Amino acid sequence: MKISLAPLQGYTDWVFRQAYEKCIGGVDEFYTPFLVLPNSGEVRTSHKREVEPFLERNNRLVPQFLAGSIEEFQFFETYFSELGYKKMNWNLGCPFPMVTRKNKGSGLLPYPERIKEILETGYSGKIDLSIKMRLGLEDKSEIFPVLDAIKDFNVDEIIIHPRIGKQMYKGSADWDCFEQIQKSFDKTIAFNGDIETLEDYHSLMSRFPDLKHVMIGRGILKDYWLPAKIKGIDVPSANERKLALRKMHDEIFSTYSSFLSGDTQILQKVKPFWEYFSSQFENERKVYKGIKKSGGLKKYHEAVSFAFLQNVKE
Repeated sequence: MKISLAPLQGYTDWVFRQAYEKCIGGVDEFYTPFLVLPNSGEVRTSHKREVEPFLERNNRLVPQFLAGSIEEFQFFETYFSELGYKKMNWNLGCPFPMVTRKNKGSGLLPYPERIKEILETGYSGKIDLSIKMRLGLEDKSEIFPVLDAIKDFNVDEIIIHPRIGKQMYKGSADWDCFEQIQKSFDKTIAFNGDIETLEDYHSLMSRFPDLKHVMIGRGILKDYWLPAKIKGIDVPSANERKLALRKMHDEIFSTYSSFLSGDTQILQKVKPFWEYFSSQFENERKVYKGIKKSGGLKKYHEAVSFAFLQNVKE
């Protein structure tokens, strides 16, 4: 089973990914938060940091992008291939209105002919392509014309989050629709969505035993050792896990401090990290409250010290 880390904007940036890989490990493939091409035609510096060579990249990092036009698609294929990547991922799943109203992310799913045109004219095959998508924007029936539109193209893999865009992350993932897709579509299908515990994973595999790839986001952020549990690898002791968590935090803090300046900039980055990081601890609400209330780095470090006095969850 291949386990990949789903990209979450604001959480799984390059700083997080490198620290997680160094201190915890267990993920087979990482996906960047999606890159966009601004009107200026120049990739933002923050996005360049996700993919460009001065990072300790490896062949398990897959850059993800948004594109609603042939020109955007061509730009990213050229950009990623020139950086040495072997694979890229087209995001047709983002549900946020600021994206969908531009006919990008899941906002492009109601337009299968447009998707076909972009692939037909924009994709040269310089690097492999996978697509991450939802069932549709407004209705789950939207996915079937899309699958029909892309069936003849050399798409390496389809990663399905079985919700519609309008659901955002509410309600339940539609396993019945996923099953219908898996049975009717002759390409590799991966699953994304609602795998937060080992029990969730076992339930999924009992329904879809032929799956070879699951993409997990919040489940890993809430339990860093979930990939190890899924793979049947022994989980370290509570003390060893706490030491690994401390090392990971310090790695993240040190990296942000190396290129950000001043308390405010650093805290704006490290505080949101604790929204999920605090869930590694038994006393997570009190831990997170202390972090949120901290003003200035001195108070922040005091809150961090308090956090690491708490027990970690089993």
